[in-house]
Amino acid sequence: MPRSFLAELAAPGRKVPVRACELESSPVWLFASIGEYPVYDEVAYDAMIKDERRMGAYHDAVRRYAPGRTVLDIGTGQDAVWALAAARAGARHVWAVEVLPESARIARKNIERAGFADRITVVEGLSTEIELPEPVDMCVSEIIGTLAGSEGAGPVLRDARERLVKPGGVFIPHRSATTAVALDLASATLGEPPAFPAPVFHYVEEVFASVGRPFDLRVVIEGVQDNPKVRERSYVSGAAEVEPLEFNGELEPEGVDGAELTFIREGRFSGLALGMRLWVAEGDEPIDSLYQSSSWTPVYAPLSEEGLAVRPGDRFEFEFTTAMSDDGVHPDYALVGQLHRPGGPAVPLSWSSTHHGDGFRQTPFYRSLFPAP
Repeated sequence: MPRSFLAELAAPGRKVPVRACELESSPVWLFASIGEYPVYDEVAYDAMIKDERRMGAYHDAVRRYAPGRTVLDIGTGQDAVWALAAARAGARHVWAVEVLPESARIARKNIERAGFADRITVVEGLSTEIELPEPVDMCVSEIIGTLAGSEGAGPVLRDARERLVKPGGVFIPHRSATTAVALDLASATLGEPPAFPAPVFHYVEEVFASVGRPFDLRVVIEGVQDNPKVRERSYVSGAAEVEPLEFNGELEPEGVDGAELTFIREGRFSGLALGMRLWVAEGDEPIDSLYQSSSWTPVYAPLSEEGLAVRPGDRFEFEFTTAMSDDGVHPDYALVGQLHRPGGPAVPLSWSSTHHGDGFRQTPFYRSLFPAP
């Protein structure tokens, strides 16, 4: 019995048809990549707070580096989690930056209630626009997205290094990179068209509203990373790294990275699962969103509607481009590559994903996901 069906969701000025699925009966389903947009609710925040791997790595790093230092916490949020962790670890003073006025107000109350109002100052605004009394010794932030730089970590933390942190100051996290693996989508979904469950429609609607129109928004795949059986049948290559971000080194958020994937099993190559590796502190084992259960979920980059037959030893060579969108913070991504199979010509493949581009239903994948009325 088919698990997907057509429904409608709201977009600015109109309704948009969308492919939907029943959450309980769908092993793999889609979700909007929301961290790049002003989309926030308690459910998303709760998922992040309950991510033990993420929270544990950050707690360990803050306890290691904060004692005796002055600290900048970018995007402190209403709970001021890392500002309070730094103060409890023995930081001399913490500047906790928060752009949302209501979250800043609640953060001040929580800090006062915890007894750290004398050592934590909440600064309301964007970190790229504020000034501090003096440069700090350390910066902590949680602005890594589903891709390494998708939430603006590159330009935001480069600005912090140039203006707000002392030369040689410590950054947490230490390093991040976007990762890519070849995906057999039909195997992942057991032949069903990928779809959004109705309970997550409102996230898609809020992303559309934030941009002011429907567009081919970035989507993530739920149900693959934390299920070994699904991964085994879905991932048909090894993984490669692109978009490296060295927060404690030379930080270059824009550029072109070449990579190659070698196929390790037979399947139909439909696109890439794009994730990220995050080294919260130097010397740590990375968090890997392609292979570990995490509040970060792999992005799907569609390349072929039907899927291209591949065998072990076939190769996909590609260039991955990161360029800042016109807001100067959030990247636009593009990929151009060729699939190499013995006995035949190379097959050109490409993908692009803008932060707030004009295109809607530009590829077969999005025309299936948002069918025309």
